[in-house]
Amino acid sequence: MGKTALRRITASCLFIVAAVVVSYVWTDSIIPAKDIESKHTAEPTPTRSLMRVISSHTSRILEAIMNGDHEAVIKESRAITESSQAIMKSFFPEGRQIGEWFKETGKDSKNPEDVKAVKQDFEKYLKTVIDAANNIADTSKKHNIVDTYKSLDAMLKNACFTCHEVARPKWPEWPEWMKITGG
Repeated sequence: MGKTALRRITASCLFIVAAVVVSYVWTDSIIPAKDIESKHTAEPTPTRSLMRVISSHTSRILEAIMNGDHEAVIKESRAITESSQAIMKSFFPEGRQIGEWFKETGKDSKNPEDVKAVKQDFEKYLKTVIDAANNIADTSKKHNIVDTYKSLDAMLKNACFTCHEVARPKWPEWPEWMKITGG
């Protein structure tokens, strides 16, 4: 057998071994991520729905800040405000029954005092988000990109992360392989 044939066989074996290792790592690493995802994509609640909307618009705000696009920052900030108000109306409809999501609060949806308490908590959070989004838009109107970024940072700290510390369920423990890589 010649050197060329031996190299082809060796290359083929290495390719097969690499394919097996990659497929094993790929499928093994997807499974833990599904556990994390399923924990946080359950029945939509006002907070989860609002977080998804805010997350989407916040990403676009950051991108617009990085591009120096003040008009896009203002547009996305206004979208956060409008979406927040729409979510409030859909989850706390006036004169109609509260949805199934209310069970997650551990309170009785037929008890007006319980509904009022949950609604007030959400309104408090909502006001913080709306005020922060309006501040981002107002700051961006001045065309100062650094101050606009600081306004976004303040929204993340004062509205998003503050709420996460109190209301968000804890993330499940990271898989060992992610701890090793710093994930």
